[in-house]
Amino acid sequence: MLRAEIQQLETALDDDAAEERFATALDLVGRDLTSYATQLGLEHGNNPLRLDLKHLTVVADTDEGPLALAQMGSGENWVGYHVAAHLSLHKLFKRRSRPVPGFLMLDQPSQAHYPPERDVDGRIDGLGDEDQAAVRKLFLLLDQYCSELQAGMQVIVADHVELLDSWFREAIAERWRDGIALVPSSWLRD
Repeated sequence: MLRAEIQQLETALDDDAAEERFATALDLVGRDLTSYATQLGLEHGNNPLRLDLKHLTVVADTDEGPLALAQMGSGENWVGYHVAAHLSLHKLFKRRSRPVPGFLMLDQPSQAHYPPERDVDGRIDGLGDEDQAAVRKLFLLLDQYCSELQAGMQVIVADHVELLDSWFREAIAERWRDGIALVPSSWLRD
């Protein structure tokens, strides 16, 4: 009887400890999410941010109450918050040595600012100043993030933007233009 009670108490303690570790992990992710959103200048990014696991979304805790991602405005915010959430989660996985591959693939994260129909050889000089600044901030965050985690993270971005900054040009592995493509045209003929 006493052993069963001890076992029950130990199980309860372990569950509480696990819940505390989980809450701490979510707090750490929220802290990093807020930091990245602030760096990107996202709408509501100056409020404390968190992941809502029940609804699988990002939430800003504002003075007026919680504000879910769907209520946070533009495509720029949605892309920015998704990128920030992924980076925050990967940072936690890396810090805690979790067996999650340090790999993130992003397809055209600049699209909210830079629609493909306005692509002129990847240049962004035809965009408004705010859009140019936002695109640059996003790519700069990705560059700094990978540098901070060094070999622990690889971010692959497929996009049509080409910034003139040296840090950006050094990060380009392949420039898919002028007949060079991810899937070579010879494969399509065979």
